[in-house]
Amino acid sequence: MSEKFPVKGKSVSVTNEMCDFNGHMNVVYYHHIFEDGCYDFHQEMGFTKDYFNKGYSSFSLETNIRYLKELREGEMATPFFRLIKINPKLVHYGAIIRDNAGNISSFSEQVLAHVDMNTRRTSLMPRVLINKLNSVLKEHKATGLIDFDLRLDIK
Repeated sequence: MSEKFPVKGKSVSVTNEMCDFNGHMNVVYYHHIFEDGCYDFHQEMGFTKDYFNKGYSSFSLETNIRYLKELREGEMATPFFRLIKINPKLVHYGAIIRDNAGNISSFSEQVLAHVDMNTRRTSLMPRVLINKLNSVLKEHKATGLIDFDLRLDIK
């Protein structure tokens, strides 16, 4: 399944502090791992520091996380990312977290809005970014269909 999410993020070791009274990682840390682990993925999509310095950014509009298998103290949690769909203003992507045995612990979807930071409003992406995203999308679609029903969508 990782091959369908071709961009590997930063691995995290689950600590005691991340665990709740049930003895497994608290749900807040799943989002944290997805968010902290997506740096390389954002770079691949074209959301680089240079791009942000030009006055653009992205804001999260919606996130859906499904918890499939608990993670416990001492286990490694590694996120993997995949672009799902784009339009001139929005990006829809998915991600999984795998444990050290390769089991999928969680599946996440996110919708990002492209934002002009001068107006702090959603704006059309420049053609160069659309072209970059289309290239990444083509590569990611070539890995095959995702084995999850999607709950988010963009038009």
